[in-house]
Amino acid sequence: MRETLYIRWRDPAPQALPYALVQGDAPGSVVVEHAAPDAVLALAMTRRVVLFVPGTDVQLASCEVPSRQSGKVLQAVPFLIEEQLAEDVETLHFAIGSRQVVAGYPVAVVTRAKMDAWLAPLRERGIEVDAVVPETLCLPQPQADGSWPVLVEPDLLTVRSGAFYGFSCAPHDAALYLDIAETTGTDRHALELLLTQDCSATNFDAGGRAVELRPGYRDPLQILIHHYRPATAIDLLQGDYSRRANLQRLWQPWRFAAALLVAVLALGWLTNVIDAVRLGHAAQAQEAANIARFHTLFPDEPTSLDLSLALQQVAARAGGGNNASLTELLQQTATALVAAGGLSVEELQYHDRALYVNLTGSDVQALDRLRTWFTDHPQTRLDVQNANATGDEVKILIKVTAS
Repeated sequence: MRETLYIRWRDPAPQALPYALVQGDAPGSVVVEHAAPDAVLALAMTRRVVLFVPGTDVQLASCEVPSRQSGKVLQAVPFLIEEQLAEDVETLHFAIGSRQVVAGYPVAVVTRAKMDAWLAPLRERGIEVDAVVPETLCLPQPQADGSWPVLVEPDLLTVRSGAFYGFSCAPHDAALYLDIAETTGTDRHALELLLTQDCSATNFDAGGRAVELRPGYRDPLQILIHHYRPATAIDLLQGDYSRRANLQRLWQPWRFAAALLVAVLALGWLTNVIDAVRLGHAAQAQEAANIARFHTLFPDEPTSLDLSLALQQVAARAGGGNNASLTELLQQTATALVAAGGLSVEELQYHDRALYVNLTGSDVQALDRLRTWFTDHPQTRLDVQNANATGDEVKILIKVTAS
């Protein structure tokens, strides 16, 4: 299982950013380190990344929506809680948690500008973030006795006042914020103070509330990691900031190039199909021409569907006794024409065990050279059936038979 890189993220990032590497989903011992932002982000390339962001920047609320489809709920939420917001909903980003039996859907609200500022350094480096969670929802759940956990820092208090509720404030405003949060009942909630080594509980007024100290933590990030539960937190990476939306943003600049590539591939496929069809027609035409030529050369032969078989049968019948086969006559004639030069074959016919060849040329002496070749090769006999000279053209009909 991949390691998870937890970062307590701030904007702007401090010179030393707190982070921790944890193996698996159930962290045991957590060692918090501090390093420059560039060094921390370099660790994120091959790991899961979870950002804990300030609760001061995230408003928590809830609303009832008669739908179980998260997409429709996210569309409805801005208008259902608009009166609770101090800013224009167009400038805000909304995320929801799991639907609750009593209070409906828990909602987290943050400005789009803040979301963009948090994610920009990571996106610039091509880092894919797996979760962005407000720190308020990473504190322990409120106790059954009604006590509220409070993360105490020198200049900030973070309080979780319900499963999906909480707030952050300056220490000197703690009593006022606690009074406002206690909207139901008259009993004041006890406070469970989570203390780190460099912080004490003496820097704020609890307003007379019972206080229980929980010291021993080395760093606030250690507390957040130990008590972070995805099921009881709200991941802000929803809607326009979801992984799917991020992939669409990355894909958008390449859509035209991809469409062009698909068009080129489709055109290549279509061209291959057209070439295959054209070659198929050409092969059929060539087969028809071969059959026509066969019947021109051998008019006495019956029609055959297998041209190569018909040629073998003709050659077999032609090659008996002391007579030369068709193949031998063709071979001798071809060799003689090459040796004589100056003559071209116009037409071939084979019947009565003789090969008839119509020749054309421009050199009358070529016929004499042809006669000389056959005289020197007595296994075949040459008979000149006809010879006409018209201008520069000579037309000759010869008969080649076995001697």
